[in-house]
Amino acid sequence: MKEQNDFYIGWKDDMPPDNKRFLKKILIPLFILIPVLLFAIVFFQKPFNNHQFEFGNIKTISGIYYDMPVPMLIADKGTIPDSLSHDIILVGYGKFGAKGIMSEIEKEKGRLNGKKISLSGTLIYGDGKTLLELTEEKASLKAVANDRPRQNPTLSGLKDISLYGEVIDPKCYFGVMKPGEGKTHKSCAIRCISGGIPPVFKHKKKEAGKNAEYYLILNRDGKAINKEILPLVAEQITLKGKTHRFLSWNLLYLDTQAIKDAMAQ
Repeated sequence: MKEQNDFYIGWKDDMPPDNKRFLKKILIPLFILIPVLLFAIVFFQKPFNNHQFEFGNIKTISGIYYDMPVPMLIADKGTIPDSLSHDIILVGYGKFGAKGIMSEIEKEKGRLNGKKISLSGTLIYGDGKTLLELTEEKASLKAVANDRPRQNPTLSGLKDISLYGEVIDPKCYFGVMKPGEGKTHKSCAIRCISGGIPPVFKHKKKEAGKNAEYYLILNRDGKAINKEILPLVAEQITLKGKTHRFLSWNLLYLDTQAIKDAMAQ
């Protein structure tokens, strides 16, 4: 005689023995596995960095403005905390660089390179780097001193270099977004760099416990390279070029062949 399987009707009080045994085989391991899995996810999750974006806190900072290699303000002592780098990269509001804003200001105020000025904006900082978002755009300029313009800081130590790491947009990475790097942030970084925010190369050191190094990326003539670098954004690559030291920043000069070589990796 053919054996009949119990048929369980959900609204009945008693469950057939076969159904009970089957559910126990599934549910007991799940009750053990799920907490273990959740603990592993939390324990091994990469922690967020301590980079900061002082949203809603607009400050006025005085210093010397330079338009090369990228718009930058060398802050006067005492205008920002001593714990922050005083070599401040300027960026625009949203996903835009500061070059357009500063050009519009210069149409009214004249050339500002090397002059002492006061700018208002929102500080972004982390890992030894500082940026200032010109949140009020053209209205960010608060004052221009009448003293003679200063000469641009000198560059030092041009040399060949090979670096492994990732092209990032510094505005998001140093505070505005968490995470501000990697594949999950790629489309955002591309839009930021397309909008004029200077690209930065994050070089990951091999030595354990060593901080990353950051390089402002320029073309071989020291000009903006935003459009050309877009295919490499958020990719783990090796870049070969020449480097200078500029204040607290490294500069990385790339030619067309270096970009092609990186794309072929």
